[in-house]
Amino acid sequence: MLRPSTLDFLKKLAKNNNKFWLEKNKDLFVEAKADFENLITELIVGLAKSNPSLAEVDPKKCIFRIYRDVRFSKNKEPYKTNFGASIGATGKDLGKPLFYLHVQPGGESFLAGGLYMPDSPTLKKVREHILKNSKSLKKSFRKKSLLKNSADFRI
Repeated sequence: MLRPSTLDFLKKLAKNNNKFWLEKNKDLFVEAKADFENLITELIVGLAKSNPSLAEVDPKKCIFRIYRDVRFSKNKEPYKTNFGASIGATGKDLGKPLFYLHVQPGGESFLAGGLYMPDSPTLKKVREHILKNSKSLKKSFRKKSLLKNSADFRI
């Protein structure tokens, strides 16, 4: 479970997104990062119960850096104001199926799953599978237990 202090750190970082502030508050960053890593570890353990290929995944290899690449961006803030992690059988290998957790204050957190930028043959297979199984997929998405536990779930 994520501690409130981690979200508090991200809120403060959003208001003070500069190198001086982060260096001055490095202890808060280290603590928040460790807390997020613990959450990812818990998530991996839980997901591995139904997906054994995740059992050996190293949480550190799943977590994205907080440092932004500002070279080609109009937004020159040096740090992301969220923690993110992609959890797949090979860590954050974006060519494979994975889960993505995005933690950000202000109701911006979410958990997603799927493929990110699959190659054409893989995308074709996914689309064919969805078409072939669309009835059971829609039925699964309409389960009351899923809708009840999802604040903003749409098909």
